[in-house]
Amino acid sequence: MRLEQLYHIVAIAQTGSISTAAERAYISQPALSSSVSKLEVELGVPLFKRTNQGVHPTEIGQAVIAKAMEAIDLLEDIKALAEENTRSMTGSIHLAVEPFISNTIMVNALTTFKYRHPNVNVLMKVGESNNNLRDIAAGKADFGVVMKSCSPGGERDLFFRELFRDRLVLLVSRESELAAGGSITLQEAMAQPLVLYNTEFATDCWVSELLGGYGECNVAYRLDSFPMLEKVISQNLCAAFAPEFMSDYFVNKGSIVPLEITGAELDVSIVLAWTKRHHLSLIEKEMMETIKSFCAMFEFIG
Repeated sequence: MRLEQLYHIVAIAQTGSISTAAERAYISQPALSSSVSKLEVELGVPLFKRTNQGVHPTEIGQAVIAKAMEAIDLLEDIKALAEENTRSMTGSIHLAVEPFISNTIMVNALTTFKYRHPNVNVLMKVGESNNNLRDIAAGKADFGVVMKSCSPGGERDLFFRELFRDRLVLLVSRESELAAGGSITLQEAMAQPLVLYNTEFATDCWVSELLGGYGECNVAYRLDSFPMLEKVISQNLCAAFAPEFMSDYFVNKGSIVPLEITGAELDVSIVLAWTKRHHLSLIEKEMMETIKSFCAMFEFIG
């Protein structure tokens, strides 16, 4: 039994796919399959069952993989003890981030993390939160920073760690007749022509889900470009719901005004999310702590 074989079976369990696991392990698919087959022969038990829906651990495979993850955890602890200079940390992080967060919190978080760990390669996808959750569940991202309602949960295969809570505001153009009012009722806000941030042609965005319990929205645009979203708002073509912590970002643009929404408490949570099948590495935990430190400046809604 070799250590890399433990990494291989954990990677397959996390992604549910031999090809994806091979890509993440930077080896060929035949080499990964051979590695797992040799381990199964050595142990005398099948660790995975192959179906049309993907690769799934057998009952004994689940127990072996759980022990493998414990062994990898211990190895990561040993590596951490041996790291006298954290700047020597290496590896890759794949994360998926909501655009509202990428334009604010992640700017400082990535800059700080890269300064501390220049040899770590960070690959960040910016996308709508529900789409990001699908990527995380599929093993395409190690973890994500997403927006949810204030009851994180529902996805049984995912872990959530709340960073802070916020509420939604309505973004309108400074030229809008609504701008001088300072506030707007929820029903009035939902009646405005709205732009929603969507990715990959999916229309089940988190804003739609949150507002669905209050009625039907007047959706004018669905865009996957944050600069274009800002432009259509500033040109007074439509309005958009956004978390309140983004207010300063938009106010500084000079052409967009945030309005308080009355008549409903549209509270949201900004959370870290990762799949229960994914073992968090030392560098991923370090990145999470860096993100968390920059979220501490935002007040929780009591």
